[in-house]
Amino acid sequence: MNVTKSTESTSEQPKMLTVARQRINTLDQQIVGLLAQRFDAVTMVNEAKRTANLPVMDHGREDQVLDRVAQLDPNPATRKYMRDIYQHIMRNSREYQDDLTAARDTTH
Repeated sequence: MNVTKSTESTSEQPKMLTVARQRINTLDQQIVGLLAQRFDAVTMVNEAKRTANLPVMDHGREDQVLDRVAQLDPNPATRKYMRDIYQHIMRNSREYQDDLTAARDTTH
């Protein structure tokens, strides 16, 4: 077991932890709002692809997005994690587009 000694007093640690978690909660709320907006945009993309008879998957576009978001991260140490997060976001976006397409196909 690895035990690390802290220079902070034990009474400060819970306060610092509470503050950090509150900040994360606030950020999560903002991220969910932004992701909801992203799904709205995905809906528009799906409609445009349907109209143009294009497939949901566009490898070139996904590679561009992954490269761009990794470069937007100012912290080189977290870029690979940012890229991974966006790979999951885009996978979910594709699955959402598939669901939209399937729902439209069953109603028409």
